[in-house]
Amino acid sequence: MRSIQLSLLLLLCTFVLQAQKSHFEGVLEYTYFIKHDQEYLKKTLDGFRKLGTSERKLRFFYADSMHQRFYIKQDSLWEEVYLNDDTTIHSISFQAGFFLETIDPITGQRVILSNEKKIEEEFNKLERNKDSPYSQDKINVSSWFRRDYSSLEKISRHREVIQTLTCQVYSLPSSIPGYDPTFYWITDEVKAGVAQLIPYTFNSIFTPKGLIVKRESEVKGNKYQTILRKITPGPIAPILPRLRSIDFGTLDSLQYADQRFNQHLAGKKIEEAPRMPDFSFYPVGSNQLQNLHSRLDSGKFVLIDLWGTWCGPCLRELPHLQAFQAEQAALLEVISLNLGDHRADYVQQIMAKNKMSGTQGYAGNLLQAFLNPGKSIPHAILLDPNMKILWRGNPAGNWAKLAALVRGN
Repeated sequence: MRSIQLSLLLLLCTFVLQAQKSHFEGVLEYTYFIKHDQEYLKKTLDGFRKLGTSERKLRFFYADSMHQRFYIKQDSLWEEVYLNDDTTIHSISFQAGFFLETIDPITGQRVILSNEKKIEEEFNKLERNKDSPYSQDKINVSSWFRRDYSSLEKISRHREVIQTLTCQVYSLPSSIPGYDPTFYWITDEVKAGVAQLIPYTFNSIFTPKGLIVKRESEVKGNKYQTILRKITPGPIAPILPRLRSIDFGTLDSLQYADQRFNQHLAGKKIEEAPRMPDFSFYPVGSNQLQNLHSRLDSGKFVLIDLWGTWCGPCLRELPHLQAFQAEQAALLEVISLNLGDHRADYVQQIMAKNKMSGTQGYAGNLLQAFLNPGKSIPHAILLDPNMKILWRGNPAGNWAKLAALVRGN
């Protein structure tokens, strides 16, 4: 009897270890497209405006597309959401097991959904808007956060390849009467561990059959499509310390919230400013504001470099920027301003990896809108010692031209 018990215990331990090893770790990036029924969209927006919903929050409802980036480690997940083609993070959510927290990185507002009661309270606020096409008598938590994939039905023997992943197509009936089924393209080449098959965000990415690569649905004339754009499996830094390193409730952590000190730039156009107006920014790793015009007495040119940790072309251009900076060190100062990444630890990690020197800071929304109205990065602006704008644009392939301007040739 004892030997049987030991055998069962050994078998259980083996199963647990295998489950632990099978968890997914890495980064997933999805694009979510929405084709709105304009009549329902107008009713939805009007209804929320009557309830006093802010225009910032309403952007989530009328966006035509949404980019989602998920950092996944064991049962922890960090999600960043970008709306349309915006380079600024619209919202962040953090999940650890059954704990879910959503964060507005601009206002610092946090909503903690640590149990089903709080989830029901938060999402039933939506039900006060009876003009919304999503309105129901009451939110069924299981239908929103605990999708039951047991009713997945294979609709074709044909398998499709998306992002090199072979997918099987399934349909899943809606738990809401009168709603159409949702179609899923699922690959069994990427699977989650047992601890990751939990509600909330994980539940919208993984099924027991594998990773959701594509999803299509239609709700009262509104059509939705989610598709996996990039998968980067591999070790990532622990997520919980990243959350704890960001205190969104204090000014020194809101490096991008420049409404207080760059208000004079609101509505201004850089095309109409032959001389760069003064502006302020937070340096990376500091809560001491710096301002541009403090450089006026240096007698040096200034190159303002706008970049993002998530921007491949920006990262590829860094060696050229470093070489240019070294060659012109006696005549020039570089101010590199990061766009939209609120993870101070990760920004510093990228800086160290690429040996970035010079002044490193964050560009808030007002500063971004003024310096780079086209929103394309990398983007550089060259100023003479009197802050006159000499050149602006994509620096790729233009380093020799910039060097000639600095040398006065």
